[in-house]
Amino acid sequence: MSRPPRRLPRDELAETTAHGGLYLRRLIRSQLALSVLALVAFGGIVGSLPLALYLLPGLQDVQVLGVPLPIVVIVWPPFPLLVAIGWLYTRRAGALEEAFRDLVEPPSEAASAAMASAPREAG
Repeated sequence: MSRPPRRLPRDELAETTAHGGLYLRRLIRSQLALSVLALVAFGGIVGSLPLALYLLPGLQDVQVLGVPLPIVVIVWPPFPLLVAIGWLYTRRAGALEEAFRDLVEPPSEAASAAMASAPREAG
């Protein structure tokens, strides 16, 4: 009694089978969860700044280099925070795609694809 040939995830995706759809939905769901997490993190921190200034009215009169503290607190922190969240998001999204690629591509093709996309030295 012979077993049917093992189907690779790549075959499931190419033939748009139920399993292939499951792999794709799982990737999309992971990416959506990551996007929502980044949005909530950024929105929560940036949204809490005006609330903190509202709850601490004594900070209205404080000046930093001639600029009122509330303006400094609302304008300055979002930019480094946005860069940090964007950097973390990009790293995690790349890891999700790499894991998906490892699942879908056979090891020999994944290695050759990685080598093909690597920058070559001029020499």
